Amino acid sequence: MSDQDRGRALKDQVVAFKADAQLAALLSGVKNKSELIRDAVYAFLGHLCPLCNGKGTIDANRGHEIELLLKQLEFASCSGCHTPLPVLPKLRAIVRQLPTADRERLGEFEKTGELLCVSCYEKADQCEDCGQHVPQGALSRHQHARHAASVRTERKRPS
Repeated sequence: MSDQDRGRALKDQVVAFKADAQLAALLSGVKNKSELIRDAVYAFLGHLCPLCNGKGTIDANRGHEIELLLKQLEFASCSGCHTPLPVLPKLRAIVRQLPTADRERLGEFEKTGELLCVSCYEKADQCEDCGQHVPQGALSRHQHARHAASVRTERKRPS
């Protein structure tokens, strides 16, 4: 390979793709299409399964490792969308090392037993009485179940 060819190989490459009329119309209003598309591709590739790299298959020699890992996990369902989520048995030690938002979400799960995935937690209603995040639309059920007894007790107390 000549120096000129090597220099050309290191430069940016143009990648083209077909788009339907609706997508093309949407893109026509974007000032920097290349930046938008690059960001979208990086965001998508960053969310690929770390085990199969988005191929949908796992190498045969990794199967045993994955089985061992899965045996260490417990699963709980998101109270909002009911998606099964892995919950590590040693949650307290791990939660301390997580970013603040995840620490709060998983700390709340540890206290209440109500697990919410990231998406449902972001959309959740927050109880004014106890501060707990509750799946969207389930706040009145939560308040009735968790706080109705304390409200009745307060009403019965003599002034």
